[in-house]
Amino acid sequence: MSCIANRYGLLVAAGTGVLLAACATGPKEYESATLSQAQRDHVAAQPPALRSHYQTLYEEGRRNEVLNLMEVGLHAYRNDHFTEARRAFNEARLNIESVYADNEAARRARSRWYEEAEKDFKGEPYERSMVYFYLGLLFLQDGDYGNARASFLGGLLQDAFAEEEQHSADFASLLYLMGWAAQKMGSTQLAEEHFQELQAFRPDAPIPEPRHNVLLVAETGTAPRKLADGVGHYQLVYRRGRGFDDTGAELASGDGWQPLYPIEDVFFQASTRGGRAIDRIVEGQVEFKSDTAEVGANLSDISRNNTLAGLSAAGGGVLAAGYATVTLVSVAAQGLSASSNVRADTRYWASLPDTLHILPLQVAPGEELAVRFVDDDGTPVGAPMQAAVHFDDQGNGLAYISSRQDN
Repeated sequence: MSCIANRYGLLVAAGTGVLLAACATGPKEYESATLSQAQRDHVAAQPPALRSHYQTLYEEGRRNEVLNLMEVGLHAYRNDHFTEARRAFNEARLNIESVYADNEAARRARSRWYEEAEKDFKGEPYERSMVYFYLGLLFLQDGDYGNARASFLGGLLQDAFAEEEQHSADFASLLYLMGWAAQKMGSTQLAEEHFQELQAFRPDAPIPEPRHNVLLVAETGTAPRKLADGVGHYQLVYRRGRGFDDTGAELASGDGWQPLYPIEDVFFQASTRGGRAIDRIVEGQVEFKSDTAEVGANLSDISRNNTLAGLSAAGGGVLAAGYATVTLVSVAAQGLSASSNVRADTRYWASLPDTLHILPLQVAPGEELAVRFVDDDGTPVGAPMQAAVHFDDQGNGLAYISSRQDN
């Protein structure tokens, strides 16, 4: 029985999803489980924004449990249902760590897991990292800076640990947030170390000053996509999200608008390993592109910030590490089997953003933060939105806003 099943007593056992017969060339289909009365009652008791996500969680059972917990957590967070967000993300984290931890027990679990033709979803490295990212934001919001920093560190480890290979971690937003958490917990030297490490990837990032008491975090765009490709759809490729114009975020400041700093290109994280661009994944092995420039638009392109390059020369250590080692990465996290030819598993965390933006600020209690989202030309996309600041007892705070706030 899964952790969340024990906690709620509501999830169906993994075996209740009945496998339907599929044609020889088509993907397997799964019948939706019928919810028990207790599960239906629990769904009905949820806030309206979360009911469909809990419905899906119970219908799809163990195979998609982590994916659906990710969706529940992020939609709960965006709609200010913080207790539900924390519970869902924490359950997702426990599931992830049962397989993706750097210890012998987890390695044995992965060994058994690889042998199955169909895998329970545990997420790509970038998706697992984002679970820790949001958990860390929740800790920041509560003023629990020690646990916040530990959570961001956990996300960085997931970024470095991809299946059975160790790669350089280059998740800049997690490094930045580790520095912010360390600074606010009074560990000045530790904060300086984190920000020095950050500058290898983002040399022009806005390092917070002692007077800055609030961190503004904004999200734009839609999630990176995993798509089946090639003859028979046995290959897996990555594509940037689509259907969005918002690429930048700006804060109302005086008589004008101040741009937020684009700290993370989530698509870049999805489509690379250790800074090296993935071309495609075939039968459980990564094939890397010969030219990392082919990874697509960097942060300069998508944010109109000419001083920042997602693949800057300052990040050469990471890129060089990618070239120095030829790595063949198994993709158990994507449900592919190294021993059987199955169609590519294209499940992914669809509510994630395309880009993360940050800005450290000095904010007085009661001061409002108006944020607008803009396209590549700086034209506003939609009306400005208010980002609420959650202050702790020491007068420090976190403000979070997403262009997909109501999705």
